[in-house]
Amino acid sequence: MKRKRLFVALSLLSITLASGCTTKQEHISVQKYEGKHYKFEAYKEKIEMGKTEKTKEIVKNADWEEFTLAEDHPKADFTFYFNDEKNEGRLTVYYVWVNPDGKIVELTKDEHSQYVQLNRKDSKIILRLLHK
Repeated sequence: MKRKRLFVALSLLSITLASGCTTKQEHISVQKYEGKHYKFEAYKEKIEMGKTEKTKEIVKNADWEEFTLAEDHPKADFTFYFNDEKNEGRLTVYYVWVNPDGKIVELTKDEHSQYVQLNRKDSKIILRLLHK
């Protein structure tokens, strides 16, 4: 009888500790353009929701403009998408160009039909997410 109580107590303790130590995380896939191909850089599993929620807020509230990408336009420096977020059954892929000064990013989405240039503050948040 003592063993059963000890086993139940240890089980409850481990469940409590395990649930208290976890945080909800977002899964993000990032690819970086190197040379002539995109290199799968990261499947970022350990990014806390606060960081991804801020990024989602930035791209959701951005002032997107209609856009047509020129055929000779250079490839994006990065692509990323949120694996857990689907829109009408498909993922939204974001294409990121980093300006030469490394402080401003430009994004396209929806197969390059929409474009936005972010301010320095929002660009910094996006760049931190991509480079971690």
